[in-house]
Amino acid sequence: MNRNELLKQLEQREIKLSVKNERLIIEAPKGVLSSELRNSLVEHKLDIIRLLSQTEINTDSLPAIEPDSSKKYEPFPLTDIQQAHWLGRSEVFELGNVANHHYLEFEATNLDLSRLSTAWQKLIDRHEMMRAVVLPTGEQKVLEKVPPYEISILDLRGLKNIEVKAQLQAIREQLSHQMLPPQEWPWFNIRATYLDEGRVRIHINLDLLMADAGSIRILFEEWNQFYHNPQICLPLPQISFRDYVINKQGLQDSELVKRSQNYWLSRLDDLPPAPELPLIYFPSELKDYRFKRYAAQLEPNIWQQLKQRGKNAGLTPSMVLLAAFAEVLRLWSKNPRFTLNLTVLERLPLHPEIDRVVGDFTNTTLLAVDNSRQATFTSRAQKLQQQLLQDLEHLHVSGVELLRELARRQKTGLTAVMPIVFSSVLGLNSFTKGDLEFNFLGEVIYGISQTPQVLLDHQVTEQKGALIFNWDVVEETLPRRFDR
Repeated sequence: MNRNELLKQLEQREIKLSVKNERLIIEAPKGVLSSELRNSLVEHKLDIIRLLSQTEINTDSLPAIEPDSSKKYEPFPLTDIQQAHWLGRSEVFELGNVANHHYLEFEATNLDLSRLSTAWQKLIDRHEMMRAVVLPTGEQKVLEKVPPYEISILDLRGLKNIEVKAQLQAIREQLSHQMLPPQEWPWFNIRATYLDEGRVRIHINLDLLMADAGSIRILFEEWNQFYHNPQICLPLPQISFRDYVINKQGLQDSELVKRSQNYWLSRLDDLPPAPELPLIYFPSELKDYRFKRYAAQLEPNIWQQLKQRGKNAGLTPSMVLLAAFAEVLRLWSKNPRFTLNLTVLERLPLHPEIDRVVGDFTNTTLLAVDNSRQATFTSRAQKLQQQLLQDLEHLHVSGVELLRELARRQKTGLTAVMPIVFSSVLGLNSFTKGDLEFNFLGEVIYGISQTPQVLLDHQVTEQKGALIFNWDVVEETLPRRFDR
């Protein structure tokens, strides 16, 4: 059940929700609140609290977006997270000199590359952030016109297997660690390789300055539609990412933002450091380094059982996995008290069509973990979820801003302050159409992401009912085997 369906059911059953002292209050007629509905309320509690809190604040605090098409090609500010990733490309930063990007390889049979390229061009014409660049001023700008984009094609049919493998590996080595110049268009690189037996390998490098995880799903969903139905005409979003960024600036003096700032500024000095792991090299000692992906999965039946056990304990699926990650880190961290950096997909409901806009809406938050006391896994997870719920109710100040303030207070300079990251996109299957938008490109063969000032990024998602979890790690820092 997605958020919109949930709210509709609440209205039909005369269930009233409100927020008091930043807590969700539920008023329901006796016998109406089923266990399924109650679990859905728990799962979407964060969105509901934010939604209700925002409707209770006057419109001056949370302005509705007013699209301004007359200025769509004028420069506008980078978001906090975009600016952090743009600056993080510089080698002067610890764990810098990399782009925040996502690389994927798919393999399909009998894919029509001409039609695929035409469909991608429609996305470029349709979504303004696919034509964006960063200016020397540190602002971003949407280009009115860009040259036609053609997918680069390599034909390896008929070659010996050893040569095919070598060339595919060379492409992977180049694109998986490619740093596209932010001041130049495009922020993506798509190639295709013809293989024997009608197979086609698709190589996709996307710079995440232009799109977050939700936006990537929008792009793949629409790419799928344009590919399979070239005549389809999708309505254009009535707002742009530029509109969103400009209008969100109006929140800076709002009650919501001030409340969040007061909450976090009073807690920063008490936040524990990042997990102290047994590193082979400290990040400051690294000159050249590469990210490597370690990937695994839980089959649908096992994952479903784990989700059910979490639900029985009042835990969301993401929280079960986050708590498990914290337990693993506790085994190896010198200090059982540590702070994790969490990515959050934050699209404030400033316009009815905000969920169709492509852009980087990512925010981050800092989660303090205290596993110093003996307790069961369930009780630890419940305590951690309670802390996270409280933190996310104060999400109106960016995690990047918090890290800057933390670095200023601790005088850490260019050090990567919180380099251990947890990223969950489990909720995105209700954001679009689940796995359907990826299927037309075939099987996922390989994937990896990189992020400036990140040492380890633990990512969780669902595909075809299975849990997929990855560790994207700076390979040179962590030992292959930890000896205790």
